[in-house]
Amino acid sequence: MLQGMPERRSSKRSRTDLEGWFASEATGEPIACTVWDLSESGVRLVIPSPADVPLEFELKIPNAGAVAKVRLVWTQGCHYGVRFTG
Repeated sequence: MLQGMPERRSSKRSRTDLEGWFASEATGEPIACTVWDLSESGVRLVIPSPADVPLEFELKIPNAGAVAKVRLVWTQGCHYGVRFTG
């Protein structure tokens, strides 16, 4: 968890270090991210450079064979919290 951020999760988190990606809302181009802190309800994404992160998108995690619809909940610097929606 980031320093100074209160814990708001209702389910336990598991630390991960998986490569993922999603499509830019503006261009449709893929945006690479690292998937951290996986829980039943969502994940934390780390995106190293400024990115056009849509409010809702499909997150793909190829090495885990996973695809999930998510909604952006919070951002802080290069960290983005998303919740699973379906």
